[in-house]
Amino acid sequence: MSIHTRRAAAALGTVALLAVGTFATSPTAAAPASRAAAQRLEATLRPSGDPDGSGEAHLTLNKARGKVCATVTWEHIDDPDAAHIHRVSDGSIVVDLSGSVTGGARCTSGVPARTVGRILRHPRRYYFNVHNATYPAGAIQGRLHR
Repeated sequence: MSIHTRRAAAALGTVALLAVGTFATSPTAAAPASRAAAQRLEATLRPSGDPDGSGEAHLTLNKARGKVCATVTWEHIDDPDAAHIHRVSDGSIVVDLSGSVTGGARCTSGVPARTVGRILRHPRRYYFNVHNATYPAGAIQGRLHR
């Protein structure tokens, strides 16, 4: 897939993400706005292995639903095979979002509310990392922020 195709697909994903985010933040009879609100975080992806790589990650986290979604763009790296949110303190994987870079599901469900809450309270304690076969420890990464 070309960079332009990836960007176009990412742009469509962002539009869908915005639409989902708008819907998720609207109060409903079944779920008040305070419980159903999705919150957004971002990461500017810079080289962590591949010296030429760059990209962006746009995340939506919904604590009440235990759901984390990612729309990711990248340039100048080989095809990604994995993507995760990692804890800065020890590098451990906190949320697997590999589908967001491999053409699979861009959302992960079943994330414990406690985990989502911790990420939202202290996003700078976490980073988003994109991996590929050339750089299995990570080609590009960036700290989460609002």
